[in-house]
Amino acid sequence: MSSSNPLPPTLRPGWALYGMAAVLLALGGCARQSVVLVPDADGHVGTAEVRTAAGRQVLQKAHDMTQIGAGTNAAPSAITTAQAEFITATFGEVLAIEPAPAKVFILLFESGTAQLRPDALAQLEEIAKAATQKGTVRVSISGHSDATGSVQINDTLSHQRAAQVQALLLERGVAAQLMDVSSHGKNNPLVPTPDGVPEPRNRRVMVVVR
Repeated sequence: MSSSNPLPPTLRPGWALYGMAAVLLALGGCARQSVVLVPDADGHVGTAEVRTAAGRQVLQKAHDMTQIGAGTNAAPSAITTAQAEFITATFGEVLAIEPAPAKVFILLFESGTAQLRPDALAQLEEIAKAATQKGTVRVSISGHSDATGSVQINDTLSHQRAAQVQALLLERGVAAQLMDVSSHGKNNPLVPTPDGVPEPRNRRVMVVVR
């Protein structure tokens, strides 16, 4: 795909983020650009505004499509609905190589310990399955604590929690080179509280599989 007319920075062939929307963009042989609004991985559909010097169109529904001619003297075409066959034929290669969305897991711990709660233990197999799938490139493990206790104690505890999850995932076949570990102590609480206030949801390890 090529064009003698450079695209604006926010529009590029293939996937693009335009505002808060996911957009597919293709270039025709005569620099005709097709812009399609697609749902996010979780099914959410944002909006996208396509603007030239001659006019604008706002894409608001899944698979809304407009086209732009060569140059900026033509307004975007009337909105139509891109059919599944068109999307597959035009964007199939891009969609095939687009990485899967990140998966986020939150594992909760018993107070003052690096002992996972029973419901958190049950998630380990799901995390390991996601982390050993083809295409996984990184598994981020970050440990956290609530606001009770000293800074030093919580820094140590959050590191122990993250290290515990790393060890359990190693036992379940997740490659060591995929994992990176960090710890945050009292910082970055899931539920902000005053210092010294216990909050079970902050005693956690967050695992992000990409």
